Amino acid sequence: MVFDLRTEAEMRLFSEKTARELAMKKQREEGVESEGTATATAQTSAPVAAEPVG
Repeated sequence: MVFDLRTEAEMRLFSEKTARELAMKKQREEGVESEGTATATAQTSAPVAAEPVG
């Protein structure tokens, strides 16, 4: 089966959106089950500054 580029791109965007929504739903469910873990994860998820290349 051959798809044109636009259809392929639309399918990819839809599947990425669906995967993102499922991941967020799973995170919310896990957060409800274990609220203590969510706090620890938030504390360890601090942004890290990238070192300059050169």
